[in-house]
Amino acid sequence: MAKKWTADKALVDSVAASLMELLPLFPKRMVRVDELVREHGMPFSHVQIMVMLLDGDLSVGELSGRLSIAKPNITPLVDNLRNHGWVERIRDERDRRIVNIHLTEAGRSKAAEMQADIARQTMQWNGEFSRSEIKELNQALATVIRIARGIRSEDE
Repeated sequence: MAKKWTADKALVDSVAASLMELLPLFPKRMVRVDELVREHGMPFSHVQIMVMLLDGDLSVGELSGRLSIAKPNITPLVDNLRNHGWVERIRDERDRRIVNIHLTEAGRSKAAEMQADIARQTMQWNGEFSRSEIKELNQALATVIRIARGIRSEDE
């Protein structure tokens, strides 16, 4: 029987150390989140919600679980996004008690603007990176996203 990866303490410790090292680097060097937030005039929690909605509608409960924010605290965030015309509330057709949050065309356009700003930031990275290094980074990020999406929060 194959050894479970979680039983490999050295591997677990290595992953934890890598994640710790990435924490301060990602928002400061790879993507300047503070700049993104300032340029678009919205808190990071709003950006997170809009990015999550790019994959499809989510209920308030699903947003709450994914962001680890209590449901009552999600409501004002959604209200603010709705006031800007970036999201709308839609009752679930199968269960009218559920309210889904839907990204509007204006919201998709705003998300596209944010992605374009991230692309501009990426093009300004210092250092001489080869095309193959950037392709390797892109593949590594795709793997991190796949794994992160597979991790379920206890709140979900």
